Amino acid sequence: MEYFKRKYRQLRSFVLYPHYEQSSRSLCKLLTSNEEVKQCTRYVERNGFVSHGIKFKNWDLANIIPEINDGNFLDMGSSDSYILKNLAIKKISGELHGVDLREPNIPIKGVKYSIGDLMNTKYSDHSFRNITCLSVIEHEVDFNQFAKETSRLLEIGGRLFVTFDYWNPKVTTSIKLYGLAWQPLDKEAVINLMAECKRHNLYPVQEMDWTLGEAVINKNNESPDPSVGYTFGLVTFEKRFQ
Repeated sequence: MEYFKRKYRQLRSFVLYPHYEQSSRSLCKLLTSNEEVKQCTRYVERNGFVSHGIKFKNWDLANIIPEINDGNFLDMGSSDSYILKNLAIKKISGELHGVDLREPNIPIKGVKYSIGDLMNTKYSDHSFRNITCLSVIEHEVDFNQFAKETSRLLEIGGRLFVTFDYWNPKVTTSIKLYGLAWQPLDKEAVINLMAECKRHNLYPVQEMDWTLGEAVINKNNESPDPSVGYTFGLVTFEKRFQ
């Protein structure tokens, strides 16, 4: 019965909040062009959601919001969380939580915040149906500890959505953001992330599409380091039985 309830909620969510493009429903892929950003921004705005101040990050929102249905939800790295803002608008059934090293910039009504390390939270086992970690993992996050903790927190069948700064071949930078080192991932790093997640029963929901297009974020478009151009990546994991 729970299976059919979940499928109904997924279908209802798709009807009310259709994906920004029917052919772009992959949940393991790279952002390939500025045109995708425009499509995602239109999706966010037309559905009454809050558009991100940095338009490129609407790619995260447009791909993930339609996938989040009822159940407790956690955003890791939530100090300025647009996913929490928009799930509050979507009004999913379940508690909304956020964890970060610092207080939220502007607390969102109804969200329960925790201050702490996302690799060692104080939440109970199996507390969440869905977890997001958006543009965080490139900031000194240990992949093994991250995978271990998110697997502990997820229900069986729950999902983890991870986005990250990406370029291949690898680019390096000495810039720090939020007081932490910043290192865009390359293909090898993403493969390592997926391997660590698999060790903790977190499996990609689809094969990764490695198609690499434009360096959408560059010296003319929001890159914190003018010498570095890159794009975004998304991998979605599901927790399964061992």
